[in-house]
Amino acid sequence: MKLLLTLLLFATLLALAPLGSATAGLSEGRAAYARGDYSSALAELTPLAKAGNAHAQRMLGAMYRQGHGVAKNAERALHWTREAVKQGDGGGRANIPLAQYRLGTFFLEGLGGTRDRVRAFVWYTRAAANERAGGLAAHAAKARDKIARQLSETEKARGTAMLRRMSALAENTPRKPAKKSTGTGFIVSADGYILTNNHVIAGCVEVHIKPLIVPVIAADAERDLALLKVGANFKRFATFREGDIRKGESVVVAGFPLHGVLGSDFKITTDTVSGLTGPGNNKALLQLSAPIQKGNSGGPLLDLSVHVVGVVVSKLDVLKLARATGDIPQNVNFAIKGNVARDFMTEHGVVVVAAQSGADLPPADVAERAQLYTALIECWK
Repeated sequence: MKLLLTLLLFATLLALAPLGSATAGLSEGRAAYARGDYSSALAELTPLAKAGNAHAQRMLGAMYRQGHGVAKNAERALHWTREAVKQGDGGGRANIPLAQYRLGTFFLEGLGGTRDRVRAFVWYTRAAANERAGGLAAHAAKARDKIARQLSETEKARGTAMLRRMSALAENTPRKPAKKSTGTGFIVSADGYILTNNHVIAGCVEVHIKPLIVPVIAADAERDLALLKVGANFKRFATFREGDIRKGESVVVAGFPLHGVLGSDFKITTDTVSGLTGPGNNKALLQLSAPIQKGNSGGPLLDLSVHVVGVVVSKLDVLKLARATGDIPQNVNFAIKGNVARDFMTEHGVVVVAAQSGADLPPADVAERAQLYTALIECWK
């Protein structure tokens, strides 16, 4: 992707190259592991594990334990499993029950050089009580109970004390924010303002555009718009359309729908403007037939001259409408009109660039240009 030198200097908007993101690397590592391509899995997971990704650490521990893509090494397996488990302690949210369970097995069997059935009891207990354990909880509880029958009273007291210390540590340490949802935003000015929906960033403890935590400059819940800011100068940013769009015109929706589920790359969909008002005759909205998914919110709606005509905001609640009408509508989606977005930005001092739309470009060309200023936004809570 053609990132500007200023982007590199300020280390901003790596989200514009999402295949380099941690989420993409983890997905690719998991996929490679599942198909037995262990060398590729190792290449994807190792840098993530070293950077502190608990899920990559857990998988790397399993690879060293099983000898998949690497020589079997119990000490390395123990190391990476411990690293994964640490992130579930001290208030961390990467609380992985499988890593806890495996750590119990390491101590029970003496893998990695340390045989300690009290610690095995402790980690099986943690895994059994983990709210994310699912069906693993029963296996952990069975292993815990088997060990408990073999422990002396002194050993049981030691295990209980260890569990109390772990519990106290978790209670007294603030929980770290974790990624809860994603949306889309786009650069709207040379000085680094980014426009998105208010609901994309509402309630977030942190807003991330990797690798940065970015500030929210303004938010308007009624218009469902928000402005973020990154500290860089940009030569490539969105141009708004001068003049209204007409019903029936072709449009392009750009963004990051269902990020991590449908893949992590930038995506577009194309279709037409089907209406010039929203529900309840809301004149601030456009109605679209272009398919929209979770994660598209906040992205640009573009005409074929690559000019912004709206901000993608929502899709109709088809289940609610079906209950009310007995029918399921198809592809009923909405965007905030471009003039509403421009008014919001002007109110907050953003210099908006607008131009008359000219010749239509192929959707592939629209996508290529829009990708240069469209970013993945993460909400951390």
